[in-house]
Amino acid sequence: MPDFEANFPMFHPLQSDEDASHDDLMVARARTALAWGALQGRLAHLPPEVAHHFCCALTRLAIIEALGSSGYPGTEAWFSLWFSGLEPVPDVSTHAAAPASLIAETLLGELMLSPWGPLAEAATQIRGAARFDRDDRGDTPSPPLALAVEEAAGLAQSVRNEAGAADGDWPLAALDRLTQAAAASPNFPPTDREYRVLDLPAGPVALEQAGATPPLWLLDLVAGAVVAPDNPGSRPLPLPGAVRAEALKPHWWPRERAILVADTARVAAQKLTVLVDAAFHAVANMEQLTTRLRSTSRAPVLFRLLSGFGPLRPIQIEKATALSKNGVRELVATLIKAGLTEMSSHHHQAIVCAIPPQGRSTHVSAPEDEPGPLADDKFAEFDAAMADIDRLLSRSNGSNEKA
Repeated sequence: MPDFEANFPMFHPLQSDEDASHDDLMVARARTALAWGALQGRLAHLPPEVAHHFCCALTRLAIIEALGSSGYPGTEAWFSLWFSGLEPVPDVSTHAAAPASLIAETLLGELMLSPWGPLAEAATQIRGAARFDRDDRGDTPSPPLALAVEEAAGLAQSVRNEAGAADGDWPLAALDRLTQAAAASPNFPPTDREYRVLDLPAGPVALEQAGATPPLWLLDLVAGAVVAPDNPGSRPLPLPGAVRAEALKPHWWPRERAILVADTARVAAQKLTVLVDAAFHAVANMEQLTTRLRSTSRAPVLFRLLSGFGPLRPIQIEKATALSKNGVRELVATLIKAGLTEMSSHHHQAIVCAIPPQGRSTHVSAPEDEPGPLADDKFAEFDAAMADIDRLLSRSNGSNEKA
């Protein structure tokens, strides 16, 4: 078959004849600076309880964004069941950059090393609760994720070494430098689509093939760390979605690329602001309904984990909280009695879910220090066993008294 080569003009339909105006860039940056300032103002005054809830939610968002950008569409719909080990990763029609389990494990491992204590603690709890299948179907990433992690860290370090070179009052100048460095890297810019030639009876036909998806979520993980030196007091948090493939393409003018960076950073900051506000609201509602709990109770910790990250199975809660099965059962009973959680099931497996504020009953009795028995068929066998133990102990005590 004769060689078939598709020739395309060196032209991009979005490429302008000249760069964007300074006014357009200033407007984009002003909107982003406002969103960034609102986020940092909230993060500067986070109570420990709100910080824990927020970090649980941030961890979930980071994993979902990483999976979605790696070729796993509709992640939000199946994530919780997959993370709990109750469902496999759905068949994907697009090219998956890496197995879902490898992406989640790598991301959680990096978050566990976060210099911000609440985030490292939340990631450690969530990593302990992971029950997903570690033998996912997926291609071996190229380059390997370990090398991509090292390169992302190297890019972040090179950008941090340039700290203080901010562009006027633009607080996210380091994010522009990170984007430029990533665009010059061989592993992070999006690859061009490839073409596979089929020799058909009517003649050769070129079929467009999707290119490999770069692990841009690794750049999102280091985005907060590179921005922090230019913004004293800011948290070195991941910014899911802050680095997009579109901004790494070579056809943009400098100010056009800067506008893209500003717009994606604004959306990322707004997402985190929503998480912070939701954390404040959830913790305030929880405190109203758990005023009679002992100060040492771990029930609030469990609620924040469930409300921030998502539903978990009892065995996952055991791993995340380092409690016994009986201890977990008491915590769940306490939260159910307070109207904060509920039990559901999937494939005959119990799942503990946080109840959103709008879904709670307005007539909920305040929990007592010692929760009573949980009326649920899922724990009927457990209740019967505990009752037998109580009867045996009662007989033993009676025998000792007679002696």
